Amino acid sequence: MCWTQHASRSSPDRDIRARMTGRPGRGARRSVQANPSRMPFLVLVLGALAACGGPVDDSRAEKSAGVSSRDTVWFEDIAATAGVDRVAVCGNRDKDHILETLGTGVAIADYDNDGDQDFYLATAQTSDDWLNGNKPRANALYRNDGDGIFVDVAAESGVDLRAWSLGAYFVDYDNDGDKDLFVTTWGPNVLYVNNGDGTFTDGTTAAGLGTHDVWSASAAFGDLDLDGDLDLYITNYAKYSLIDPPHGGAKITWRGLRVLMGPIGLEGESDRFYRNNGDGTFTDITSEAGIDAPAPHFGLGVVFSDLDKDGDLDIFVANDSMANFLWRNDGNLRFKDVSLGAGVATNQNATEQAGMGVDAGDYDEDGWVDLVVTNFSHDFNTLHRNRGGLLFTDATYTANFKDSYSYLAWGVKFVDYDLDGWLDVFMANGHTYSILETNKQSDTTYKQVNSIYRNRRDGSFEPRAAAAGPALEIVESTRGLAVGDLDGNGAPDFIVTNIDAPPTILMNRGADGRRWLHVSLEGTRSNRDGVGARIELTADGRTQFREVNPFGSFLSQSTYDVMFGLDQADVADRIVVRWPSGIVDEIDAVPAGRRVRIVEGVGLVEDPE
Repeated sequence: MCWTQHASRSSPDRDIRARMTGRPGRGARRSVQANPSRMPFLVLVLGALAACGGPVDDSRAEKSAGVSSRDTVWFEDIAATAGVDRVAVCGNRDKDHILETLGTGVAIADYDNDGDQDFYLATAQTSDDWLNGNKPRANALYRNDGDGIFVDVAAESGVDLRAWSLGAYFVDYDNDGDKDLFVTTWGPNVLYVNNGDGTFTDGTTAAGLGTHDVWSASAAFGDLDLDGDLDLYITNYAKYSLIDPPHGGAKITWRGLRVLMGPIGLEGESDRFYRNNGDGTFTDITSEAGIDAPAPHFGLGVVFSDLDKDGDLDIFVANDSMANFLWRNDGNLRFKDVSLGAGVATNQNATEQAGMGVDAGDYDEDGWVDLVVTNFSHDFNTLHRNRGGLLFTDATYTANFKDSYSYLAWGVKFVDYDLDGWLDVFMANGHTYSILETNKQSDTTYKQVNSIYRNRRDGSFEPRAAAAGPALEIVESTRGLAVGDLDGNGAPDFIVTNIDAPPTILMNRGADGRRWLHVSLEGTRSNRDGVGARIELTADGRTQFREVNPFGSFLSQSTYDVMFGLDQADVADRIVVRWPSGIVDEIDAVPAGRRVRIVEGVGLVEDPE
């Protein structure tokens, strides 16, 4: 949410704005103050950043010629016909409190193990209801009943949480083969244990996760100590009271409008890191792990990825209105923030942005996982290209994200939506200032269309929302974003959450001419769902690199299946799975058009349906 104080004293960085829009900048964001002892390395990083304007030099980009400007893939919103009408309330309509602007998230997974993807939708409540002690609205659990129909079974399943919910995450934290459910809130977070019969039991207290009554945002699970179970990182935002709001409810001028104040001046919260003890409980080891940042911060997005390819997961955190974190995993649950030296604390001009959502993926197919971060409006969403050795360059200009300037983006995912074998990017957009809905003085709007970028296979992306069907024409103030194959046709579908409106369910149509393969993992020595495993798939002479990474985005969680597009290949010549345990499975000649299950140490077992 960058916001007012941050935005009123700054506009996008002079250099990158001029390069991407052709217009000169009118100021600069607050610069990070470098530690003098790190300056030589910072100079090296900035020198590398200056050289990042050229195209990707990967030989795999040779097939980039002839990327068509005509889309065969388009998206249709089926929410109304599917029976999904739950409104995701978040505060009053006027949005006079920063708490009311974050919105809510969505989680996709097969919670009942019947072979199709269900989803959980978080909702908050109005500030008036909260202040008056009225009963909060309930979250929704939509069971996929097939044929495009979803039924809300939250009440009968025991997960109709009534709180100021934000994030939603299905996760098999206890390795018993079914997905449990974790919900972040403004208040104590909640963990539901899946009973295996379609119902859940509140296991928050027993698991040791209900002790912090704070404003949490996103969460991510991963095996950061390689002991076979999933540890937990939670981003926390700020201390905030509706009864006695900071700043006394004061407003500030932003682009000629009186709007609510942003986070600068609020007291930030520390993120929390929990070790999974392997017995159904967690232990808070934030300080012990070195993750207690020295100053308050405003954490929003988080993603785990093995960014240096040393065999363990690192942690990237998108912070609002301040430098991001990159917690390098040094083993034995010890972490060090190397964001400044790695070049991901800020953008290429060494200036802080307003990180919202984040995802990790190898968009240029060079074997190194890259990062994409969404930011406030009148700034650009940032693409950090991984050059190896924990050194990134800001590839935003090369990526052609210039049309993101007027949008305020939140959820974001790398996903091969057109099944051509290259990771594209989807971004969920929507502003925080509801006054923009009625006041037309600004050059941006409160409700916005979402963005989809097609990978041009040369290190750049092409905006394709205008050609991608009616679901991309919908205008809402969107927040959460999750990806999954909801109808089983092999093409990635999207669910986005909209503030004070039902979600949009974007069903992927028109990708039938391209082949696909979905890979579902089952760990034996590693965690049950293989989170953090690296999968290499070779087809038609080209290798794709993916991680099992259902987290990232913003307040949301996507399918655990790894979805590969094979373009015109009828078979995956080889699949290599590198498990967190160190075990490597290799499978040859897997036919396309299937969802396959690979068991650690065994190999390809069967289609799980």
